[in-house]
Amino acid sequence: MSISDGWTLLSEAPAVARRVRRAGDITDAVGPRRFLHAGPPLGQDDLVGPMRGAVLGALILEGEAEDLRAAEELLDSGGVTLAPCHSAGAVGAMAGIISPRIPVVEVEGADGRRAFSPLNEGLGEALRFGATSDRVVARLRWMGDTLSPVLDDALTAVGGVDVVALQAEGLRRGDECHNRNVAGTAALLARLAPAVVRRAPDPETAAAVLEFLAGNPHTFLSFSMAAGKVIGDAAHAAADAPGLVTAMCSNGRRMGLRVSGVDGWLTAPAPTGRPKVFSGFTTADACPAMGDSFMTETIGLGAFALTAAPAISSFIGGTHEEAVELVRSMRRICRGGSKRFLIPSDAFAGTPVGIDVNLVCRTGITPIVNNGFAHREPGIGQVGAGLTRLPIEPFLTARDTLAAPSAASA
Repeated sequence: MSISDGWTLLSEAPAVARRVRRAGDITDAVGPRRFLHAGPPLGQDDLVGPMRGAVLGALILEGEAEDLRAAEELLDSGGVTLAPCHSAGAVGAMAGIISPRIPVVEVEGADGRRAFSPLNEGLGEALRFGATSDRVVARLRWMGDTLSPVLDDALTAVGGVDVVALQAEGLRRGDECHNRNVAGTAALLARLAPAVVRRAPDPETAAAVLEFLAGNPHTFLSFSMAAGKVIGDAAHAAADAPGLVTAMCSNGRRMGLRVSGVDGWLTAPAPTGRPKVFSGFTTADACPAMGDSFMTETIGLGAFALTAAPAISSFIGGTHEEAVELVRSMRRICRGGSKRFLIPSDAFAGTPVGIDVNLVCRTGITPIVNNGFAHREPGIGQVGAGLTRLPIEPFLTARDTLAAPSAASA
């Protein structure tokens, strides 16, 4: 495969899960009081409520603070350094806070590229949504101390897991591989379960690991996101694809766009979208869009494959007819259809892939992402999920930057 062919890389590049380790064992981008966060760069004073909560919880997880009050004092004193996940070859769901003890899955892509993402904790009360209870911290400690080494051994035993193959199979079985990962999780579990049983230190540990994975319908999301990141990075490095969107993300304040041929992040205010909130909450409780999980849409999944997952409507709202029209509109802003992500209900047409900033600006249609929503206040957790249309401003900036004389002569 030619590394210069950016669109082909988005449509065909490999992604194989190789390791599950604590983040501190994967990268030196994290360390004591030095964490990663989702979205484009932001300052400590710009932390939205759920991201602040996630940082506080991570400080407790790392033993840097005994309780929330101590964690708040440490954070407010400027004692924590934050950097975007994307800058370290990582992606994090929602707040995306990655500290050294956070367990992550690492995926290998084209030409040995690697990317990693935190293992998914489950829905509702979770660190990535800003929750900080003792239950959240205890779960993360168990995931790092017990779950992570068992999964790592299992992945080694099976020679890695082809994430792209599971994503493609997921579309055939009712997933869109962002907010619905039921089939992908089941397929991953089937692939790893025998090795988990054989490699776990005892039957009780094996049972606990399998029960946790099977009980979380979003287990596969971490694998899907890391695959999106390693594929997007390969496409970004291509020499022949200016104007191709290779990353989309948000930090609750600003959403960010990464475009081939353009340096740095192009940003706009984070949108709120159309959340379908859980019982007991209102739309006013929802924090604006946050997270790196839009990498799934970047490679043709998530909202770009919404018609493959009719059951998702009950979780995010909307109808199948609306999903059909949404995917049709996404085709108008993409360079083609995926060669491997096929939608059964659409005569096995490939999902739209290869968002082109010029097509976005010409049509006025911006990408839609399928995302979760955290409560605006720290410490509470998830309040809903839904569809969010991204603002057009960063696409316009990218188009104008590429059209500038300096870009044309570069």
